[in-house]
Amino acid sequence: MTLAELPLQAESPITGLEGDPIVVARLRELGFIRGELVRLAGRAPFGEPLLVEIRGATVALRKREAQCVRV
Repeated sequence: MTLAELPLQAESPITGLEGDPIVVARLRELGFIRGELVRLAGRAPFGEPLLVEIRGATVALRKREAQCVRV
C-alpha cells in the first residue's frame, strides 16, 4: 500500500520508497525513511495535496509524491 492510499488519520510505519529517483531523494531529505511513523492528517477537496505528519512536522505532498512512499 502507498501513503496516497492510507485512510485519513491512519498512522503506519514506512516500509520503503520507490519511484522517480529525484522524488525519492527529496522525500529522504524530508525524513521519509524506512521505519519512521507517518500519519495522513488531511486531504484537500480534490484529493491533493495530502497533509502528512512525520517526525513532528506537517508536510504537504502531491499525490504522485505520496505514491512513492510504501507503508
